[in-house]
Amino acid sequence: MSKKIKSLFNNKKEFLYKNCNKENCHKPGKFKAPRSPDNLKKYIWFCEEHIREYNKSWNYCKNMNQKEIEQHIKQDVVGWRPTWSFSYRTPNITDFKKIFSNYFNFFSNKKDKYKKTKRKSEIQKAFKILKINNEFYSLKEIDIKYKKLVKKYHPDKNNGNKKHEETLKKINQAFTIIKKSFSKKISLSNLNG
Repeated sequence: MSKKIKSLFNNKKEFLYKNCNKENCHKPGKFKAPRSPDNLKKYIWFCEEHIREYNKSWNYCKNMNQKEIEQHIKQDVVGWRPTWSFSYRTPNITDFKKIFSNYFNFFSNKKDKYKKTKRKSEIQKAFKILKINNEFYSLKEIDIKYKKLVKKYHPDKNNGNKKHEETLKKINQAFTIIKKSFSKKISLSNLNG
């Protein structure tokens, strides 16, 4: 290395320090401290001994009451930036239920699921009783099948046979279940349409 480069690395940097701010102290002021809690960006300089004294006596919250201290802490959390609430009123969970009803089944209960599966199984049993294999029949076609079965199992035609009477009761119950499910589907399609 050349002498110029070596001299750059070997030279110790000398800093110009201000004098200590304490009266009758002639030591260099190497340590800075804020002037007051109201003026934090302007500094005074102290030597090591006097900066310790100053730090012990420093009390940022000296002239603040409890409410002002808490407000100051809240402002520190957000970096002293302005903040706004997301809404003017507190949200109510029932409002969310109305808005997002059955959207990904967030608000559905296990009881509701059980009721739905129970209804589905009842409808499937009703179709089996009416001897309908496909669920895509219209209500008119189901009504025609129902009437044929009623004629076949009617007690007047079968001389009061108890077996046929019981099957006729099951057929009537099955038809009412299917009619109810059709009326619900129609009312839902009218709402969606």
